[in-house]
Amino acid sequence: MNRGRTRGMNTTIRGRRTGRGLRIACIAAGAGWLLLTGAFPGEAQQQAATLTLEEAIDLARRSNPTYRMTANDEADANWGVREAYASFLPSFTIGNRFSYQAKGTPRLGNLSAADFGLGATPPAYTSDYGLNANLQISGATFFNAARSKANQRAVEAQIDAAGFDLATAVTRQYLMALRARDNVVISRSALEATDEALKIAEARQQSGAATRLDVSQAQVDRGRAAVALLQAENAWDTERIRLMQQVGVVLDADIELTSTFEVFAPDWSLEDLVARALETHPQLIAAQKSESAAAAAAKAEWSQYLPTLSFFGQWSGYVRRVGDPDFLVEQARSSAENRVANCEFFNSVAAGLNGPLPGYPQSCSRFAFTEETEAAVLAANELYPFNYTSSPAYFQVSISLPIIDGFTRERRVQQARMAADDAKHQRRAQELTLRTDVTTNLLALRTAFRTVALEEQNAETAGLSLELARERYRLGAGSILELTQAQEAKARADQAHLAAVYDFHESLAALEAAVGVRLRDDR
Repeated sequence: MNRGRTRGMNTTIRGRRTGRGLRIACIAAGAGWLLLTGAFPGEAQQQAATLTLEEAIDLARRSNPTYRMTANDEADANWGVREAYASFLPSFTIGNRFSYQAKGTPRLGNLSAADFGLGATPPAYTSDYGLNANLQISGATFFNAARSKANQRAVEAQIDAAGFDLATAVTRQYLMALRARDNVVISRSALEATDEALKIAEARQQSGAATRLDVSQAQVDRGRAAVALLQAENAWDTERIRLMQQVGVVLDADIELTSTFEVFAPDWSLEDLVARALETHPQLIAAQKSESAAAAAAKAEWSQYLPTLSFFGQWSGYVRRVGDPDFLVEQARSSAENRVANCEFFNSVAAGLNGPLPGYPQSCSRFAFTEETEAAVLAANELYPFNYTSSPAYFQVSISLPIIDGFTRERRVQQARMAADDAKHQRRAQELTLRTDVTTNLLALRTAFRTVALEEQNAETAGLSLELARERYRLGAGSILELTQAQEAKARADQAHLAAVYDFHESLAALEAAVGVRLRDDR
């Protein structure tokens, strides 16, 4: 084992190969990637689970509750567009009504039928239908369609922005988990170094070349290293659990994070990155779409000043059945007898006149109540409930223009204009934020890149110093205090190197979040 190096790490700095390198890779026991999707129960849970960054992001898009709530807004926006375009089509309503009136004397306001010389009416059943068509066309109909379409595009852009934010959050948490895992490797390496120092101290004590104090000091150093390893393992477990929370799944077993990242020279141009952010950043696109939606909403509110053209059509029918057929027969017979009497009366009048009475005399027998008349009356009473007699169709066209409504329109129009102006300012604020974030994160990334190189040299120097201190103590030329100090310096240098490497990757993730694209693919 080369004690001047940190085990399990190997990173490439673009443009040159470092002497010891540091590659970010995860070494954790697992329970099977298929367990993440719940594909296999039982024995499958004992298999190793591997998870790349791309798999974590894809799984988060399907499982993260917060993102899924945002994605659900798309269905509502789509139906909003359909509803707006359906306003150009007429609405139809159809209804059927059945009613029953018991036998008795009906009332007409404060009077009863008896006041008009009418007796009690028999029980009656009625049925009627109605089909209504209604269409209203106004300026709001057209502007609402445009507003719904703009809102749909805004919602789609917001979902894309939420997906990008989710990918950024998963990436950062993935890096935090990797950092915690590699800290376990460093802590374990430091513990092994103290183990070796303790063995040397015990061997020297047995040979009489060292005192019990040297052994005690070595034991203290080993205890501190064991505590540091325990804390590092706890941090690794914690960050792994938080990663699963960010992804949106519950995993009881360990996982192995298999994505690797390289440290490379960030040679991008600031102007190019700013231009890309202003052109393609999902958050800025969402702000632009929201601005367009707010402008469309302002136009839709203004359309309240335009006239409305309305079309209405109605088709209906009616059928009635009397519960006492004898009542209908008697009523028809009475009506026929009255008509015969009237006919005979006018015939006699016409006979007594000197001149002719038009239409008279005539045969009054045709008004007589016959069996055929009775059968027709009874047959007409059996049409209930669906043999309707159609009523005349009714159509109406109207136009209306609102004049004064207590300044309600004016207030709503002003509110919509203010919302559109606010959306414009929010878009400009987003542009300014992106410019600032891209600039500051690029500067931070360049600083982190140079820091990695310096901390790598420091770690190499600390490793050589530890080797020298260990050999000096083994040969009796050095003290246990010198060896302890060298071990502490080596542990601090490895921690600083690890921090510098992950500061680089976290700065790169922050720059990608500011630009709105994955920059690692552009290397």
